[in-house]
Amino acid sequence: MLTGLRALASDDQRTIGVTGMDTQSQHSSDEVRPEGSAREIPVAPYWQVLAPDDRPVPSVDQYLHDFWARGMSSSSVESYARDLLRWFRFLWGSGKEWNRVTRDDVRDFVASLREASKKPTRPRRPVPAVNEVSGKPYLSDLYSPRTINHNLSVLSAFYEFHRRALTGPLRNPVPERAARDGRFGAHHNPENEYRQGPRADYRQKVPVQAPRSIPDKAFEDLFTQLGTNRDRALVAFYVSSAARPSELVGLTNGMVDVGQQCISVVRKGSGAVQRIPASHEAFRWFRLYQESLPEELTRPGARAWWTLRKPYRPLNYEAARGILRRVNSALGANWTLHDFRHTAAIRMARDPNVSLTDIQTVLGHVHITTTEAYLRLRDDEVIERVNQHLVLRAAANRNPETAPEQPSPYSAADMTELFGGTPWQ
Repeated sequence: MLTGLRALASDDQRTIGVTGMDTQSQHSSDEVRPEGSAREIPVAPYWQVLAPDDRPVPSVDQYLHDFWARGMSSSSVESYARDLLRWFRFLWGSGKEWNRVTRDDVRDFVASLREASKKPTRPRRPVPAVNEVSGKPYLSDLYSPRTINHNLSVLSAFYEFHRRALTGPLRNPVPERAARDGRFGAHHNPENEYRQGPRADYRQKVPVQAPRSIPDKAFEDLFTQLGTNRDRALVAFYVSSAARPSELVGLTNGMVDVGQQCISVVRKGSGAVQRIPASHEAFRWFRLYQESLPEELTRPGARAWWTLRKPYRPLNYEAARGILRRVNSALGANWTLHDFRHTAAIRMARDPNVSLTDIQTVLGHVHITTTEAYLRLRDDEVIERVNQHLVLRAAANRNPETAPEQPSPYSAADMTELFGGTPWQ
């Protein structure tokens, strides 16, 4: 069991398995090497899980093929493969067979995730819990409740597939949420809201947080630190179009419509192509950036974003994160690419001329209840208003004669009539 817990701590690194090599081999020999790997392959389903002997795990291969055949993207297959790898590392370390596990094994797996520490690719410095510049908490070395819950959902789907195929346990070892009328959500009326009952066993409580956005002054400081027209164009598109980071990185030159001030993005999940507006500043920076590129890289079918160093290579998601990491290092902040999307949504929500359905369309949300989260006040706005309230109260306590008058919210005529003709003061 102890070996399984140690193997869990080295999981979920994107650099492991993509090239078939273990990056942990550079560490000292007394560390425990992670068992198995997740590897990208050139054929469907494009990802597979390898056992410690570098052979594919048949049960995972069968499930991932079925999962991909249902119309899932390769990124979703990768996510499921890595979650299943985490589970099988636990089984290999504890000497369990995947098709003989019970509810107790799932409980032990969740308990190990709650105690295990991730080993990041880059060593992290000791930092306070909250960044002083952004006010955001730093990433923890522990697995988050969302990660654990997602892992349980993947395991539940994995064992449900093998239960139906009669190739695994006859009973799904992952507990489901209890409901009065059987399965949760069965026969649900779409006109009514879901009733959130008790969580399923071993599901973690996820804290509800308001969307994190970048205040205007902080964004100005961030934008000033950008050193190239490419970086300025990329950030300007992010903060004005509210596109997801992966959607914007995948742009081609033909998907940028300068005349209509729109860009076309391939939506995450659905794969639909949608036109969304962007600011004219973003298009101006993009034009300046294109003037620095060779002519063949500015053709309609070419990728829109390229590396600065030669030979030119398409800019990927990790390289876009690297741009923000350099800015964060200079500012001492911990902003993320997804914060730009939140910032754009909250800016639109503050504009009375933009409706909630407009914001829903631009963000690509299926349910408008998801968009309603951006109607909440930002933490910095709440803090500023409450601080002003405290300052006024302190001033009133020091000099009651100069305290601001608080007019009555009631009409004087109504109060006079209510008290039988006695003038209301």
